[in-house]
Amino acid sequence: MKKINYKVLIMIILSLIAIIFVYNDYFLYNMPILKVKKIENVVNESSLYKEEYLDQTIKGTIMNGKYKGKELTITNLSSSSEVFDIRIEKGTEVFVNLNSNGDFVSIQNIKRDKYLMILLVVFIDSMLLVAGKKGVKTLLSLFINIVLTSLAIMFFKRYFRNINMLILYIIVSILFIVLSLFITNGKSKKTLSAIVSSILSLFISFGLSFTLIKLFGKDLFIWSMEYIEAVHDYQNFFYTSILLCGLGAIMDIAITISSSLYELIEKNPNIEKKALISSGKEISKDIVGTMSNVMLFTVFTPVLPSILLAIKDHILLMNAIDIYGQLELVTVLCACISIVLTIPVSLYTSVYILKGKEERK
Repeated sequence: MKKINYKVLIMIILSLIAIIFVYNDYFLYNMPILKVKKIENVVNESSLYKEEYLDQTIKGTIMNGKYKGKELTITNLSSSSEVFDIRIEKGTEVFVNLNSNGDFVSIQNIKRDKYLMILLVVFIDSMLLVAGKKGVKTLLSLFINIVLTSLAIMFFKRYFRNINMLILYIIVSILFIVLSLFITNGKSKKTLSAIVSSILSLFISFGLSFTLIKLFGKDLFIWSMEYIEAVHDYQNFFYTSILLCGLGAIMDIAITISSSLYELIEKNPNIEKKALISSGKEISKDIVGTMSNVMLFTVFTPVLPSILLAIKDHILLMNAIDIYGQLELVTVLCACISIVLTIPVSLYTSVYILKGKEERK
């Protein structure tokens, strides 16, 4: 008879508790939540836009607040594209505005926290099952980085008139690097090597990108950034996005090279520096291509819908990219510069720390 894996059992129980809790967390919200019990749709078609419209008559129950348990019948206009509206189905939970008498005013949005919780549970469980203790460290590192990010945002929100955003996030970036690599890899030479490599690479690559933009980027559409009126130092807002964009890739490359060289030295303590550098270069060739693609898909993909819509409206491709994707394209290129520069910096820094000190003893 196989032994019961209590760790997996506890993980499953905690996951189920988290999901069940979110499915019943109505009391956490101040805005009334309507759970749809019954829905009737009347279909109307638009010949002009070739779009289907639904006149929805919805019956549901208020799940929280002062009017908890009250039955409501409301109406909703929905289109097949759902660009400017929400299509509601049976079982959907929506936030609604009610007047002082508890009568329906409008629909605000759909309650989606349960879907997010399911994704979060799947992510955490997968991480723990695949990576084990390393996964726990990774999740802890991720949590600390989220806390740091939140604190930085709160700090900037409170003192944004008296603080330079770029300097703030340079400090935060260094904390990201040190804490993330130390938590996930522990106290060791390869961790020290990865931390030093990441910090050096970050400053060298960002310094180069910053200089190039200052010299040749005067015509960038920085003013086209969304919500720019809320940020008084808009240029530093853009520079900060470049700084943070390649941070994950820089750390990943640094720890990959450092760990690989560390293992080579562990297997053969007498290995020469020349052989280490040669091995590091071979490893780097496999990294640079994949990481560059990651940066492209991560940064540039969100603007593709706008570019496609612009092309559909007969705007030339290059003009569409110039209007909607110029900043993202610059960010991708700066991130790729960071990736390329990180490889030699990480390689020679790792060799110096891991092998150089041994030879000087």
